[in-house]
Amino acid sequence: MLATLNAERIKLQSTRAPVWTTLTVAVLSLGFAAIQAGGMPYSYLPPERAALGVSMFGVPVLMILSALSVTGEFRTGMIRTTFLATPRRGVVLTAKAAIAAAFSGVVTAVMMVGAIGLARSLLSSERAGQLDLSGSEVWRAVGATSLYAVLGSVLAVALGALVRHTAGVVAVLVLMPFVVEPLIGTIPQIGGRVGPLLPFANASTFTKTPWFQTFTMWWGPVGAALYFAAVVATVFAIALVTLVQRDP
Repeated sequence: MLATLNAERIKLQSTRAPVWTTLTVAVLSLGFAAIQAGGMPYSYLPPERAALGVSMFGVPVLMILSALSVTGEFRTGMIRTTFLATPRRGVVLTAKAAIAAAFSGVVTAVMMVGAIGLARSLLSSERAGQLDLSGSEVWRAVGATSLYAVLGSVLAVALGALVRHTAGVVAVLVLMPFVVEPLIGTIPQIGGRVGPLLPFANASTFTKTPWFQTFTMWWGPVGAALYFAAVVATVFAIALVTLVQRDP
């Protein structure tokens, strides 16, 4: 397992994708933090809104990178070489998920602190009261969004193994949180029943990210985090079984 983890780490480091992804996330995170601090008429700015660029846009970018670690190998045929080197396919997928999750979690945590720190520096002391880096609310936001990035990356790797095509996985990762789930939530008599079971709706609940939510959730942030984790675990388990049974 350690050798497989090291191999996946080397694969990630051997391309420029992590660098460009990190730069993209940095621009989105810090740019939106500056916009929130300078252009929004809030009496005070909560950390979740200060770091809106991280949770709403940065994490999906990291999820796409995570999916590419799988779909890219299927596209080039490199996955066959990977399976020859490590015949236990479940170990390969687990290693890919672990490396992607670790990278996404670290980048997200750093960007959260950077975005909140930037917003704090641009606000008056009265409006920046909730952005003190020694406050518990800040670190709750950092931890929750980092957890979202970790779980989201595992979900993206699993979807990559199931779909195997980059365009398909990207469509799912982008359309589900921004189009499909909000539309389902607005359907009369159905949105209120199905909405609380949607995965990204639960992700936005436990990260306290402003979202297009038109229904009442059945549980609080902790319950939402557990539900999202359960969805990720289920999809990943299905991906493991499918990967073993299907030819690459």
